[in-house]
Amino acid sequence: MVNDAVATYYNPAALVQLKNTQLVVLNSISIFHSRFSGTVTSPGFTQSGVSSALNRYYLPALYFGKPITNKVVAGFAIVANDINRDIEGYSILRYAQSNNTIQDVDFVPAISFKINDFAAIGAGLNFSRAYFLMQPIFGIPSLNIPDSQSRNESNGTGWGGDVGLFIKPDIATVIGFNYRSAITYRMSGTSTLNSSPSLVSHNYHFTYWTPAREVLSINHFITKKWGVIGTVQYIQWNIFSSVKSYNVAVQPGNQAIILPVAVAQYHFKNSWIFTAGSHYHFSPEWVLRIAGSYIQSPSNGNYQIDNGNSIILGASAGYQIYKNILIDGSYAHAFVENKNIHIASASNTINGVNQNAGNAYSLKLTVNL
Repeated sequence: MVNDAVATYYNPAALVQLKNTQLVVLNSISIFHSRFSGTVTSPGFTQSGVSSALNRYYLPALYFGKPITNKVVAGFAIVANDINRDIEGYSILRYAQSNNTIQDVDFVPAISFKINDFAAIGAGLNFSRAYFLMQPIFGIPSLNIPDSQSRNESNGTGWGGDVGLFIKPDIATVIGFNYRSAITYRMSGTSTLNSSPSLVSHNYHFTYWTPAREVLSINHFITKKWGVIGTVQYIQWNIFSSVKSYNVAVQPGNQAIILPVAVAQYHFKNSWIFTAGSHYHFSPEWVLRIAGSYIQSPSNGNYQIDNGNSIILGASAGYQIYKNILIDGSYAHAFVENKNIHIASASNTINGVNQNAGNAYSLKLTVNL
């Protein structure tokens, strides 16, 4: 259960726990390595071997909360995501995957209202702006058609909302529920194929989403110093059935063309995330936290090369530097289940196993004003 200004984004109802104005600066970095072993068959040739990719996630965020009255607390958050995937050169998957960059910034105003000493409600709006860069490679070695790279850039915006409930049945227990709506992005930009001569489409566009989710969390203090926490999340990934991209510059053969419609199949399924953890306050200055999460993978190995289910184990420590300044640092490691891949499409047949592992680091500064 979030008990500081970070609640602005994760459960606005929990903002009622703030007794003073608060500023939180948070930065997280995650690095995941993936390794595919198997066989890729494209028209006229087959390749076998290993392909590696590096995925980097940068997640800076700023949160602000301020009590307006003894019953109303307002908050504002700026949450950014910078996701990059780099595939090794001459990968056997170079015609099936691409180097990608996804960036988005969410601006979230929120407010909470204390109904009584036992319950509060909250709501927030989420205005989001996104940038996508996808760089697929086209080529047919069996026909002596050299590789050419496409650069597909797009921007888009979307709106969403959050509603939350905060319940405190007794002095040692708090319960929170939050619903976050899906956000629809209508992306548009240019698709450029670096062929000879180059080909540019100025009407490249598609629709993308972030899934809706419901979150239930419970935090209970067993003693004054020791507490436990549990969280259950349900994520509605099935919004990703297929994505249609329009007016994409491609080279399926000897001639570069602007393809009117390209369809990417996902067929994601809804998934669950279960988290359990504990926190212990050694002193008024020090707190130690440990947690573990089980994350179901929504992906379908018959349509995309992705990871399997994962278990994430992590720990964090917080220290109160001064009366009004706290600093937290955390580390987590992801143990990811291998994913069997069996894809049969018009352009490729891919069979193999995808392996993943990753680490995450974060640093958080909290200032009570």
